[in-house]
Amino acid sequence: MRINRTLGLALTAAVLAVAMTGCSNSASSTASSAASSEAASSVAASSVAAESEAAAASVVSTEDLDVNGTTYSADCYGEFTLSNGDTMKLWKVNGAYADLSALPMKGMAEEFPIEAEAEQIYVADVTSNGETTRQYLRTDKAGRNGTVSVKTFELGDAE
Repeated sequence: MRINRTLGLALTAAVLAVAMTGCSNSASSTASSAASSEAASSVAASSVAAESEAAAASVVSTEDLDVNGTTYSADCYGEFTLSNGDTMKLWKVNGAYADLSALPMKGMAEEFPIEAEAEQIYVADVTSNGETTRQYLRTDKAGRNGTVSVKTFELGDAE
């Protein structure tokens, strides 16, 4: 049974490597390499630790990203295929929460491909039917059950 679980974890990591591409051309190979080495380390780790490593998203590159007139360092997690077939390229914008958290919420994110961290700003380029739309996402403090909800917001002047 342990062998089946280990093989399953390695397969999960391999699927992540195939499903996730980088934010730029050179980052694609980094994503595959990172996911492949993650799969190898998952096989060697304990079952609980390996399961969390295989399911966790890895940063494939760090880039400068302009948000609301300010340039931030952003961690790119690559491109994910959503359940409806659309693709989402995702960045976590470092240090932007204090600047952008006062902007009004627009709604809840329909789908978020990674485990969200509390009090963060994310930027997502969602491609559907060949058209790409940029979404701005915010996570506030975790709720009573410890989960973080992902909300969309529009750029403008923070009050």
